[in-house]
Order: sequence, then structure tokens, then C-alpha cells
Amino acid sequence: MPVKRNQATANSDPANLKNKRNTTLGVIKLARLHTLESLLCVYPAIWGACLGAGRHHKSFTIASFLGIIFANWISMTIAHMTFCTFNDIVDRNFDGKVERTKVRPLPAGIITVRAAVIAFIMEMALTVYISHKTLGYEGALVCTPVWILSTIYPFMKRVVQCPQLVLGPIIGMAVLPGWVSVAGNLDSISDAMPMVLAVSAWVVYFDTIYATQDTNDDKKIGVKSLAILLHDHMHQFLGFLGSMQIALLCFTARKANMSALFWSLGVFVWGMNIPFQLLSLDVKQPKTGGKVFLMNILLGLWITLVAIAELWTTTVLHWDVNVLLRQVVVQNITATAQNIRSSVTF
Repeated sequence: MPVKRNQATANSDPANLKNKRNTTLGVIKLARLHTLESLLCVYPAIWGACLGAGRHHKSFTIASFLGIIFANWISMTIAHMTFCTFNDIVDRNFDGKVERTKVRPLPAGIITVRAAVIAFIMEMALTVYISHKTLGYEGALVCTPVWILSTIYPFMKRVVQCPQLVLGPIIGMAVLPGWVSVAGNLDSISDAMPMVLAVSAWVVYFDTIYATQDTNDDKKIGVKSLAILLHDHMHQFLGFLGSMQIALLCFTARKANMSALFWSLGVFVWGMNIPFQLLSLDVKQPKTGGKVFLMNILLGLWITLVAIAELWTTTVLHWDVNVLLRQVVVQNITATAQNIRSSVTF
């Protein structure tokens, strides 16, 4: 016991914490620049751009196509960086009591609270500036509700049992900057709302799964979560969210005139992933939550690559993928029939 007291004293000693400090590393880790998490905000923006282009029958040069992809990537990445920093500032006392998060920069003493606050202020200014420069006035305007909700979100974990229902719309509304970046105005933004709801359902789905890793620690320190509330009914709830995602995605893809490429490699693959993920999740084994969460990052990456391919083939190359696919199918059927006829004749 005396050894544990001495060790605890050493870990909390100001001189010891000062030796651990590395402000640059702390800023990087607060912003999650060492992880792939920012992709979860980039994905919906790219999807929004793809669906918006289909809805408005847009045509792009290679330069404008690359500009749209870059604008959505950089604006969403910096926004994610900013509000992860803010989240860790607000949660610093809770993070120190949870096994998985006690190594984060603030509870670990890698960076001071003052330095973290300064980093957040600078990042927030950069977020507003970059969003306006890359997405335009309308793009920055539709980002504003996302920024407001992102500021509120860390406090909701103390107030409501389901903070995931706040996080869902935050990332779901990332569809809107992507949509507006190709539409050029806000006139058709209502057409993007089903996809906003689909992404919101997806976020609540994977964040509830993610939270299963910390349910034991969260119960001890009073952090609220759907993973705790729905523990015994987790799979039923997640199954409902999965069905909701697919239904809304199908509705939006149909309205946006998506080609067979998006339907076969995007919608179908997403639909097949949901039951596989539910079978892979065991709420009694917290590590499975992390694995299924990673599956969703990879699923999002796949859908994004499909969306980029859809955007490229239809707006830059101007291919009619449905016609090309029909031609390929007809050619294969014809060739097969000829082979069969030749075999029979022989």
C-alpha cells in the first residue's frame, strides 16, 4: 500500500508532470491528427457532393472535381480537429478516470489547460476562415449549426442518457457543405435531408457501439450513454438503426439519380455490412466494440471511394454507367449463348 501511495504522489507531482510536457505533441493528439477519426466527418461531405452532383446533373473539369474533393476534405478535417480539442478540454477530469482515455494529453500532463485553450481558439479561427475560403459563404453558413452543436455535445454527456443523439446530427449535417459545394446555393438543400438523417442514424449506430468499450468505467464516474441505457436491448436498437440507414440511403440515391455503380458497390455493400457487424458485436466483450467501430471507418472509406468514382465517371468523364453496364451484360449473354450453340452444334 505505501508503494501505491508513493507512486500516485509521483504521478501527480507538478515537477513530474512538467517533465512529461510536450506542447506540440499535445496539440497533435488533442486534434486527433495521429488517428483516422477525422475521416468520419470527411466521408459525409464527399457523399453530399456526389449526391448533389447527381441531383443537379453537374459537369466538372478535372481541376474543379479535385477542388471540390479538397475543399470538403480540408474544411471537415480542420473542424474535426478543432472540436476534438474542445471536447478534451471539457472532458479532462472525466478522461483521467477512464482506463482508455487517461493517457490523453490533458490528464496525462502532456499539455497544460492554458495551452490547450489557446490551441482551440486558434483552430476555431482557422476553421471559420478555411470553410469560408474553400466552401464559400453558403458552405460556411450550413457549417454553423454543426459548430454550435459540436460546442454543446461534450456537456450533453453529463445531462442526457443519449448524447449520441446529439453527435448524430453533428456529423450527419456534414452532408450539407458537400451538397452546397456542388449546388452553389441553398435552394435544393431539403433534398439532402434524407441523407443527413441516414448519416445521423449511422453515427448513433457506430458511436453506441464505440461506447460499449467504456460502459464499466462510465457507470462508475456518471457519464451517460446509450450503451449503458440499452445494454440488454443493444442488438435490437442497432438493427433498427441499420435498417433506417439503408432505407434512407436508397431513397436519397434514387432521388439523386445514382448509377448502377453506386447502387451495386455502395448501397448493396453497406446493406450487407450491417448484419455482419451485429453478429461481430458482443457487449460482454468490450474489445469487440472497438473492432466493429473500425469496421465502420473502413466501410465509410469504401463508400467514399465509390462516391468519388461515381462523381468522376458521371461528371468528368460523362459516362452513362447504366448504359455501359447493360451493354456489358448483353455482350456477355450473347457470347455465352453463342458458346452454348457452338457446343451443341459440335
